[in-house]
Amino acid sequence: MAPRDRSRNANALMNSAQANSFVRLGSIARMALLTIGLCAASCLAAAQSPASTQFAAASNPPALLNAPGPQPAAPEPVVSATAKYVEPGWQVLPLDAHGKIVQTLHDLYAPESFLGFVSAAGYSQLVNGQPHYGVDRGAFGERLGAAAIRDSSQDLFTGAVFAPMLHQDPRYYVLGDGHSFTRRILYAVSRSLITRTDDGRQTFNSSLLLGYGAAAALTDAYYPQGDRTAKGTAKTYGASIGGAALGFAFHEFMGDALETAHLRKRQPQ
Repeated sequence: MAPRDRSRNANALMNSAQANSFVRLGSIARMALLTIGLCAASCLAAAQSPASTQFAAASNPPALLNAPGPQPAAPEPVVSATAKYVEPGWQVLPLDAHGKIVQTLHDLYAPESFLGFVSAAGYSQLVNGQPHYGVDRGAFGERLGAAAIRDSSQDLFTGAVFAPMLHQDPRYYVLGDGHSFTRRILYAVSRSLITRTDDGRQTFNSSLLLGYGAAAALTDAYYPQGDRTAKGTAKTYGASIGGAALGFAFHEFMGDALETAHLRKRQPQ
């Protein structure tokens, strides 16, 4: 074959690979936009209900649940119904099924959720891990779309489906700096296995484990063909549980970091 013909074939193959990459990226992007659009529609409908507004502190609030750790001398105001992370000393109202759905949908659009999508996609791109889209120019975009779908479905299954069904509280209660570093780390990473019931008792975190399992199974609908195996799904599930533990540890100490940087007033303990 003449050098000119080989050059033409190489260019054709490169253009074909780039076209396939953009087609895959477009498919993932459409799925991500569909998921986000459905969530937005549900969130808008739920937001029109009075139950989605903030819980105001009342003279006789029903069944207040206190966050762990030492309590302040005077009760703090009741926190927002959409707050997912509860600081020590805060008082919260129990969430009914509707409140859990609203809180979950609200959390999907928090800035930290988008940061999580980018972080997960960036790490997977760096190590060329699951989902295995390769390392070409379109691969990061595909991973970003897949991370958005996966993480959003994890939150929806956990907080909006299984938590109401099993009467479990989907919020994370920060232990706070009144405890040792080791205890806080162990507490945080254990929250992927331990949570609270609606009446404040500790229980096995079946809502998270089932929710993440359902989301891992759903990846067979949009992950590359090579990752659509029992082993690949199990690997996704294990990595997601580990990611949840790291996320809880991050939020356990995020308040301390903000206070140290003088970006937030010190919370009463």
